[in-house]
Amino acid sequence: MTDALLHVVTGAFGYTGRYIARELIAGGGRVRTLTNSLDRGNPFGVDIEVHPIDFDDPPALVESLRGAYALYNTYWVRYDHQEGSTDFGYAQAVENSKILFDCARTAGVRRVVHVSVANAREDSDWGYFRGKALLEQELLASGLSHAIVRPTVIYGRPENVLINNIAWLLRHLPVFGVFGRGEARLTPIHVEDLARICVEAADRDSDQTIDAVGPETFTYREMVEEMARAMGLRRPILPIPDFVALTVGKVLGLFLGDIVITRHEISSLRDESMYTGTEPLGTTKFSDWLKSDSDTLGRRYLNDLDRRR
Repeated sequence: MTDALLHVVTGAFGYTGRYIARELIAGGGRVRTLTNSLDRGNPFGVDIEVHPIDFDDPPALVESLRGAYALYNTYWVRYDHQEGSTDFGYAQAVENSKILFDCARTAGVRRVVHVSVANAREDSDWGYFRGKALLEQELLASGLSHAIVRPTVIYGRPENVLINNIAWLLRHLPVFGVFGRGEARLTPIHVEDLARICVEAADRDSDQTIDAVGPETFTYREMVEEMARAMGLRRPILPIPDFVALTVGKVLGLFLGDIVITRHEISSLRDESMYTGTEPLGTTKFSDWLKSDSDTLGRRYLNDLDRRR
């Protein structure tokens, strides 16, 4: 193990980073995580080295990255949110990621695999997509050997917030509303497929931008209907105006202590931001996964704010 190549994964105790780390460990790699969740449970035990990701201490980050074969960057935030001294904002996430890239270059990291998002655009009015696009440009200009991996909707075990909480709403609400007519397309990808794509991208030398999509495309309505059928639920699925969805989301958010849905998340679904039309790289079918996980999916609500605190 001491002769194994060193792979550094940001956020290996989170969601996407956890599956990348698992893929690397299964392949015999030496894995180190950079995390700001040092008090979160370590699912890997002695199989992973744990270092803090302190953006205020670049020299320490450089040392944590020195000698790495590859850095897998999953660091990001879901939305702009401030609570006391806690800042979840996109602008801060962009600046922190720039520091990480600079430290990777200084440390001599051979390859950076950066998890972005499908259809990231600098002219987007949503800071999530705009920030991701800015970081793509930062990598392109950095001189670092890199792969930019652009997933669509990620799904997998219950740690996934979006798919799990749609299932939770299906289980608890008598009616489920879809934005517009629910005709916007999306191509979900399984988190294990995404992890494999990232690990394979680390072994290449040329700079790449990769659309990470699964083998099945649905409309939003079709995806929700597929989920309801798999869970054995009969729910009216009705088109609703955006303001109704936001109002219901705010009421539920007060009850749950979370941000359930945002205006930009609705518009991204309506604009088919989670659809690329490119060749699928994932092999796991969403419909097959639903059949195997339908009993546990959505049994409890996943509070994203609590996890980020």
